[in-house]
Amino acid sequence: MTTRNRQNLFRGILIVTPLLLIGLAEIIFRVVGIWAPEPVIVEVPGTSGQTIEFNIHAGRRYFSDRQTAVPMLAPEVFPKSKTSTTFRILCLGESSTAGFPYDCQVPFPWQLGRILTEAYPDRKIEVLNAGMSAISSYVIVDMLPELLEAGPDLVLVYAGHDEFYGAYGSASALSRGNNDLLVRASLAVQKTHVGQMIRRTIDALRPEPPDSTPADTLMQRVVGDQNIALGSPQYLATMEAFRKNLGRIADACAARKVPVLFSTVVSNDRDLPPFAGTGGDSPARVRELLQAGDKALKSGDATRAARGYADVLTIDPTNADALYGSARLLFAAGDSNGARKRFLDARDHDRMRFRASTGANGIIAAVAKEKGAWLVDLADILSARSPARTIGREWICDHLHPDARGYYMLAVAFSVGIQRMHLLPAPAPGFRLRQDPYGVTPLDRAIGLAKVSPTMRRWPFTPETVTPDTALAHEDSACVRIAMEYVRTHGVWSRAHADMALSWMHRKHWEAARRECEAIALFVPADPWPYRMMAETYRQQMRWDLCAEALEQAAHRSRQQGMLLYELGLARMQSGDTRGAIDAMTTAVQAPEFSRDERANARYHLAGLLADDGRPDEAKRVLRSLLTDLPSFEPARILLARLEGIQQ
Repeated sequence: MTTRNRQNLFRGILIVTPLLLIGLAEIIFRVVGIWAPEPVIVEVPGTSGQTIEFNIHAGRRYFSDRQTAVPMLAPEVFPKSKTSTTFRILCLGESSTAGFPYDCQVPFPWQLGRILTEAYPDRKIEVLNAGMSAISSYVIVDMLPELLEAGPDLVLVYAGHDEFYGAYGSASALSRGNNDLLVRASLAVQKTHVGQMIRRTIDALRPEPPDSTPADTLMQRVVGDQNIALGSPQYLATMEAFRKNLGRIADACAARKVPVLFSTVVSNDRDLPPFAGTGGDSPARVRELLQAGDKALKSGDATRAARGYADVLTIDPTNADALYGSARLLFAAGDSNGARKRFLDARDHDRMRFRASTGANGIIAAVAKEKGAWLVDLADILSARSPARTIGREWICDHLHPDARGYYMLAVAFSVGIQRMHLLPAPAPGFRLRQDPYGVTPLDRAIGLAKVSPTMRRWPFTPETVTPDTALAHEDSACVRIAMEYVRTHGVWSRAHADMALSWMHRKHWEAARRECEAIALFVPADPWPYRMMAETYRQQMRWDLCAEALEQAAHRSRQQGMLLYELGLARMQSGDTRGAIDAMTTAVQAPEFSRDERANARYHLAGLLADDGRPDEAKRVLRSLLTDLPSFEPARILLARLEGIQQ
């Protein structure tokens, strides 16, 4: 062997040996079962693999709890195998897909499921929410192969705001992604046991993070670079990575023959000033002119304000603060077209890139067209329903997250888009889109305000930013108290709505109480409690037919039906349905959970109903049996004596 060959062999050994050791370690870790990466989908225990769910802790693959609060996936539970009538939709995206700052029934995937369920009652509609806060499109691409194992019939993508500051975003302080190849390689390594060992070891060596609220964690700690100019190399590289990732999503779905529905994204462009509208390197003269313009605007001197902003834009045509100030002037003057252009320019030139730019939405539309995917232009749809065709706080609760009404509008737009794709037959005859979201009450609005308000009182929002505090002050005081208890203390959504229902009932606001109960019934359809409470509101109003209907629903969902059937019998008796009351009471007396006294009361009422129905002999048999078991039950003895006296 020549010297050169020996050198090449030695180099080969140096390269291969570490790889072999890493491979051996991976095999050992897998066999032993340690350092396993978090899966995206897991089996539900006790279902023999027939039921699966999203792993709420999948975010640990991308976030360290030593750096920030780890965002979670929604706990979606669904059958592993679909039926012939199932239509399953997978929703991908960031915090707006997850539904921040709301929970449970407010996010658009849940509202979309309700719309489609009503439109297609013969189909089993499943809408799975795979949104996760603070993730870039790299994370979506990384999770997608596992999510596609859920067998979706449609993938819906609403993403684009977190390309800079989300996990693996180009300007993220948590896990920066400046190189496409390196980011993808890093994500691939994270899926191995060795990769997890390395990551968790590094995390263990990190110092404990300072105390912080979740809002601080995800809003303040993700920001790395705060000065990214429109059209800069970093901006352009990030948009190119976004374009590639959207294409990867479309290609992965096409390989599985799953259609894709993309959507443009929306933000608060009219009622939120730029986060970083003036660069740190701007001349002092620019700052002086801006201050003069802002002061004149606050004082109502539109002429001086316009002159100040114009002078700034003469020096720096991309100054987002001046663009925003002049947009407000144009809006106040009724120049809708001019105001819209300036508002969007201000957003696009905001150097702190929390909100997706016009260019990002253009990329979404272009990729959809290039890949033969479908597109819902939500930015255009909501703009058309906004003053000056510019989206503001009539749809958005902070900088980019829709409010409850806004989320419902997203669901409506997606439902229309799905109908146009002809993946489903025509909707049921008579189906009409409703005006208001399903199961959303003032309590949900208060919960959202309570969650987002602390965020908007802190950096990067400015003191001039309109916060939700004022809106909270106008809500019902009990509603605000219960919302705060939910956010700060227990975090149990159904408990909060139950507390709100009881509060309304205590004040005899029966309709408001029923709305809270209906919200629980929609989101937790197997729970009998809300139907029983609805029955109580109808009983208080002596609306006996509706009381009986609610009790029937409660009994259908309850394992212990005795008392519900007993109350149902009484409600039917009050409504004049004696035969129905007898049926309910006959079943109630057989309830195994009844105490001796409860069963005696049910038998006594059954006897009375039988007597009212012209069946005295049956009534007397029931009473005699009752007195044999409980001789001290005096009302039964009196009724029996009366019946015997009448017969004689």
